[in-house]
Amino acid sequence: MMESRNIEQLTETLSKVVKTNYDLLKLEAIERTSVIGSGLISNLIVILISFLFILTLSIGAGYYISVQFNDNYTGFAIISAFYLLLGIIILIWKKALIENPTRDKMIGKLLDK
Repeated sequence: MMESRNIEQLTETLSKVVKTNYDLLKLEAIERTSVIGSGLISNLIVILISFLFILTLSIGAGYYISVQFNDNYTGFAIISAFYLLLGIIILIWKKALIENPTRDKMIGKLLDK
């Protein structure tokens, strides 16, 4: 009879421990998801604002260079060539410049306690 009661208590305690661990894992997953999601949204907002800034700056620079050359298209062609060169550089070194730092940052966020 005493053994049966001890086994019931042990089973009940084990069940509570498993439920508590499950709840803890669920809360940690929610926390990490919210941290990553909020970081992603804030980064997207910064990227959008930066894009708009670079776009308007590029249009202004293209127009300014065109005025200096007394031609309607030269400035915009020079700015386009600059972005083409920048795109080629990023394409060549994308793993070192983008993929590895992004992966490391995401892993760091996922494993951060």
